[in-house]
This record gives sequence, structure tokens and C-alpha cells, in this order.
Amino acid sequence: MANLTVYVVRHGETLLNTFNRMQGWCDSDLTDKGRQDAIKTGQTIRSVHFDYTYSSDLNRAIDTKNLILQQFDYTPKVSRVNHDFREILFGYFEGLDSDATWRDVGQPAGYQTQEEIIADKGLIEARRLMHLADPSNLAETYEQVIHRWQTGLNQLLAECADGANVLLVTHGTFIRTLADFHHIDTLNNYPKNGGISILKLTDNDSDLITYNE
Repeated sequence: MANLTVYVVRHGETLLNTFNRMQGWCDSDLTDKGRQDAIKTGQTIRSVHFDYTYSSDLNRAIDTKNLILQQFDYTPKVSRVNHDFREILFGYFEGLDSDATWRDVGQPAGYQTQEEIIADKGLIEARRLMHLADPSNLAETYEQVIHRWQTGLNQLLAECADGANVLLVTHGTFIRTLADFHHIDTLNNYPKNGGISILKLTDNDSDLITYNE
């Protein structure tokens, strides 16, 4: 049975992060601070030996992964990108102001912010309300995100040797959904840029043993 330890890292700060924009499948460059986020993370985990490194196929994740790898004194034997580890697709709301978006999404149900929705009904409902409000019908539901995540994890299990440490650079709402799925309270605890979560992964189970450190 495969047994992997996956270090799940959020990308460094981006330009759209500084503007409080919805940044799903749309992309923007790392800021100077974002590059430092990645460098600091790389220095934090440089004592861990990674044979396998993965990232989302969005440039902000790829750039973060490359900056992390520059902090190591070796080259991992495998470095790949995987579409399954992309950020959540926000559909029509891509690139829009985050606060205004969640007011538009939440108001028909009596909410003003995403955190109000999560506090009252949970993250599944937040994703459902965005999907319902999206005129393009493209915003991903919670179930769609988890299915995509599990497809990506199955690929790791198929490709990585038993006992390996795996570096995975991905995105904030994606990591938050993973944490919620593992029954971790993410209310007012959104993944920080460069933050590290550790996932223990086997053929039959997964356990998120640390979140957003």
C-alpha cells in the first residue's frame, strides 16, 4: 500500500491578491512579497528531502514551486504540473472584487460576506450559492472541487514511490476546501501565502495532520 507525505503549499502573494480580486483560473504575477513568501517557504522545508514535486499548471503556482526548489541543495528527480490542482473556477466572477462578489452571491439568501455563509451553513453552501448566482454556470461546486482534488491525489499515488515526501504547490480556496473536507474549521482561517499544510495519503485514506502553518 502506498504511503505518501504531501506538503501542500499555497503560492506566494500575487498582484490580484493585493487588489482583493477573485483569482481562480485567471492568473497574475507574484509580487516582490510573493517571491519572498516562496523563498521563505523553501528555506523552511529545505531539510525535507523531496523526490517528487508538483504544482498546479497556473503560473503563480509554477513560479512559487521553482523559487522553493531554488532553496534546496539538490534537484528532485520529478517535477510536474497537474491541471487537477488548479484553484477553484469562479466562473463569471473571475477577476472581480471579492467583497462585492460575495455580497452579490449571498444577498439573495440574506448574507453579506462569504464568512457569514460559512459560519451559518458551511463551505459547501458557499460554493453552492456561487454556482447558483453564476450566469455562466461555470463556478465549481464543492463536490466538483473534491472530485478534481481526488483525481489529482490518485495520480500522486500512481506515480510516487511508497514512503516518499511530495511537494505540492497549489491555491488558497483549493487548500481551504481540502481542510474543510477533513473536518478542519477554516472560518477566519484562510490559507496564507506560502503557508504549509501536511497531508498523509494512502491508497485507502487521507489525513490532514497540519493546516496553514
